[in-house]
Amino acid sequence: MDTLRTDRGNGGVVLTALATRTDGDRLGAPRTTGEEKEKLVEIAWVDSYTDGGWAEYSPETVETKTYGILVEKTKEWTTLAMTKEKGYWGNLWYIPTKSVLRIRVIEDFSE
Repeated sequence: MDTLRTDRGNGGVVLTALATRTDGDRLGAPRTTGEEKEKLVEIAWVDSYTDGGWAEYSPETVETKTYGILVEKTKEWTTLAMTKEKGYWGNLWYIPTKSVLRIRVIEDFSE
């Protein structure tokens, strides 16, 4: 996953991301949604990062926040959708559950 980060150790919000599914297909078939009640959430999690060029070794734990509709949380993945339309999820975001620090519910809603 390629992400554009705006922070340098002060915490931050991911502005944009381009994710490639493990099967290498960037445009997959839409995934249907369940009829359960959805939640708009903020997920605080630790993302990987890189320092380009020469640098001293000093790893940091930088909190990243991502917002979306909570699709599912399993032992492996916490999945958000950026949109939902006519029974389909759009722009699914898969965050490793091991990286999640906390989930804050912003709003409960249903169709």
